[in-house]
Amino acid sequence: MKSLLAFGVALQISSAYAQGVEPMPCMDAANTIEKNLCLGREVEALDKVISAQVSRIAAVLRGRDADEPVVRLAPAFASSQAKWQQFRDAECSFRSLSFGSGTGATAEFAFCKMEHGRLRLSHLQGFRYQ
Repeated sequence: MKSLLAFGVALQISSAYAQGVEPMPCMDAANTIEKNLCLGREVEALDKVISAQVSRIAAVLRGRDADEPVVRLAPAFASSQAKWQQFRDAECSFRSLSFGSGTGATAEFAFCKMEHGRLRLSHLQGFRYQ
């Protein structure tokens, strides 16, 4: 039974990779401190990429707003981004609380930020304005 379960898990993992699911970072860290430091760097790097996309979109929308000032999209986008960040932080704080004062709280917070960040980045990268 155990080998059947192991096979099922391996099959799920391999199909996740085949579907383009990114592997979990920092899983080879030697201890909790190393894992949390590594995850912090991963979140930082993802946030930088998101910030670059936000800047790109904001510039496009400012140009559009200058040409068509009736409906101003740049301020609405800035508000949307700020509210997304607030949501992400609140959601991830909530999820990390499920670990109480345990050592998994910091990792869960980072994993959550990466999960939401990757989804947001996907949306931002797909943004096209004509």
